[in-house]
Order: sequence, then C-alpha cells, then structure tokens
Amino acid sequence: AKAVARLPEFEALRDAARDIKDHTLENLDFYLERYEEQAHDFDGSLALEQHEADALIVVAMHDGDGNNIYSFRVMSGPGDFQFKAQKKPLYFFAFDDQNKDLAFQPGEPFARNTPAGPVDPNAGATNDIRIVISGESVSAADYPRGLVGVPINDWDSEMGMDFVVGDQTALDSALFSEEQAKKGLWQPYQFMVDGGAGIHFLEEYDADRIPVLFVHGVNGTPRNFTTLIDGLDRSRYQVWVYSYPSGLRLHDVADGLFQFMETLQRRYGFDELHLIAHSMGGLVSRGTVNMCAQKKTCKYLRSYATLSTPWNGVTSAKSGVEWAPTVVPVWRDMDPDSEYVTTLFDTPLPDGLPYQLLFGFKQTSILGSESSDGVIKLTSQLRNAAQEQAFAVRGYDESHVSILSSDPVIAKVYEILNANSD
Repeated sequence: AKAVARLPEFEALRDAARDIKDHTLENLDFYLERYEEQAHDFDGSLALEQHEADALIVVAMHDGDGNNIYSFRVMSGPGDFQFKAQKKPLYFFAFDDQNKDLAFQPGEPFARNTPAGPVDPNAGATNDIRIVISGESVSAADYPRGLVGVPINDWDSEMGMDFVVGDQTALDSALFSEEQAKKGLWQPYQFMVDGGAGIHFLEEYDADRIPVLFVHGVNGTPRNFTTLIDGLDRSRYQVWVYSYPSGLRLHDVADGLFQFMETLQRRYGFDELHLIAHSMGGLVSRGTVNMCAQKKTCKYLRSYATLSTPWNGVTSAKSGVEWAPTVVPVWRDMDPDSEYVTTLFDTPLPDGLPYQLLFGFKQTSILGSESSDGVIKLTSQLRNAAQEQAFAVRGYDESHVSILSSDPVIAKVYEILNANSD
C-alpha cells in the first residue's frame, strides 16, 4: 500500500488567523523579533576589470581578518549582491575561486570593498557597496588571513545557524518530521538554529548519477515525496531534497535555494539537475529559476516540473494577513495581490528549460463555487502566465495530497526525467 504523506490544507491558514494559540503567538513574536535584528539590507555590486571569472564568492565579515564570518554569496559572474544582517558594521571581501574548491587561496585574484574599511550602517548608507577585482596584481598582505584554505561550508557564522549544503540525511531523520515542519512554519528562526535548513543528499554524492532535487510546500517536509522517491531509478538518479522553514518570506527561501544549488555545482561540477516542486514549493522554486535566468547561470537545469502550485496565491493567506494578531511572514507573499505573486512571471524561463505544469482537479472539500483540488483553486493552479510559459500542461483526477502518490502522475514525472537526461 502506498503511504500518502499528510499535508496541511491552505484553508487552515484562515482558521489559524482567527484562532492562534497563545504559545504559538509567543513563538512567532520571538521569531519576528530575531528577524528584525537581522533585517538591515547591505546592497552592493561586484565588478571585474581586465579580468574574467565565472566562480566568484563574496564574503561579509565582522572583522577585516576573516575570523568572524557573517555570511557569503556564490556568484557566477559580476553583478549585484545583497546581505541581510544586523545594523552593525561589516567588511566585504570577494575572490575569484579559480580552482573552484570553495576556499580562498593566496594567489587567487581578490578585492575588498572600496573605500576600504567597514561599512557602518550608523555612519552612512549601505546600498552602494562596491568591490572591483582587477587583473592587476594585488597586495599579498591585504587578504583576510582567517579565510585561507577554509572551505565555505566550514566557516563559523555568528548567525548561530548551521546550513546543510550536501550533507547526507536519511528520509526518516527527525529533521524531516511533521513536528519539525510545524516548527518551520511557526518558529522558522528556531528551525534554522536546529540545523536542518538546506539541500540534503539521501545518499553519498555519485558523479555518475543525475541529481533530482525535490522542493516541498508550506508546512511540508521532504517525506511528502516518499512515494515518488521510492520508485525512482536509483541506478541513474540520485535524490536531493530542499528542507526549509516555510514560514519565511518566499524571496529569502528562493534565494537560499539558489545559493545552495550554485554552491553544490561549484563543489561537484555536475552538468545535469532536475527540479521537482509541490504546492508552495513551486512558488519557491520559480523564484530560484528566475534568479538563474536573471544571472544567466544554472545551465545545468535539465527539466522543471511543478505539481498543484498556487500560481495566483491563496485567498486564505490574504485573510491571515487581515485577521491574525501576528502575521506569519510567508502569508504576505501568498496573498494573491503580493508583489512576489504578481511579478513571478515577469522573468521568462531560461532558454531551453522545459517546464511541465501538473495540476489536480479532484474536489475533496467545498471551497465556494470554484473548482479545485480540494485545497488550491484551479484558477490559481492554471494561472494564464504559468500555462503560457509551460512546455506542457496536464491535469489529473487527484487531490492536493494524492497527486504525490498517483501512478499516472509518478509515471509522467519519470517520463519527464528520462526524456530530458543525457
């Protein structure tokens, strides 16, 4: 018998907005306080002069020697970057990771922010940070000594969070439990402190097998894909899963997925990856794919498929924003009128990336007079802009949950993978 993973219905957001337990509100308020502490924006640009590079890393540090790292960004070329951090001074450093080992080595071209010194939010603007890596020689004494030879996944971050970038994790791990999923929605900061956020491998990386990356939806976990994963040809494919706190703003979660994907590509050099997302995971992954298109990177993406995604948002999230005494951040982005939802298709898909839109239409509950899959209205699943950019659109007599264990759907997903793999 097939195990069907339980997923929350979006209508529950409306009810939760009206009747949230006190302890949940306290947890959410605590998170929002911590988020505000980390919410200041540092915006900048990385440029190259008389130099070409396709493996760049920008590092934000609390000291000029690199002994206290805040965070980093992996970039495939020059362009803009952003860090959200406390309103405290930061130093910025960038280098061309020529040997692509995700660690700075003396001799690799580098540069600090100009003018030199810390960027202090209390002393001026933080929206025009400039770093220029030049083809000319640089001072051998000017690099942060604390970064030398240390891979970015081993850097100690003062954020108090451990992110997963390719760690091996079993699908039955407590990190993927229903309890942890709820924590991701109502206590997203604590979810990240627990150390489960990021891309997990279900087995050791194998250069001879093609990665398939699964992205779950709101209040979900990688276990939601159990049936899909169980039948996958593991001699040809390897399973990766993105685990994230679903209460966070969608842009932040999408940016995290982009950074993790790019970091893993630098580490392993794979040239094929398939992306499969369910429900809100489609909104997350589409934000990531948009970043790929805007930055002209992620050439390794071979196919992209979404199942039961609310492309027009969810009206109950709008109710949550209007009625809840404390608003879960993701509700703001799930609002059909939000900037995230309304601008999601402004960026065309990367050239040559086949996108398959799979939707369900089995009515399992009453949502007014509109057709749905029991949770998501068809008008949201079948947003015109989503259909126009799809290589194919296919509907199934399945509910929002059962679509993940449906034989015809699973067969179609495997067909998509096989048709687009070398």
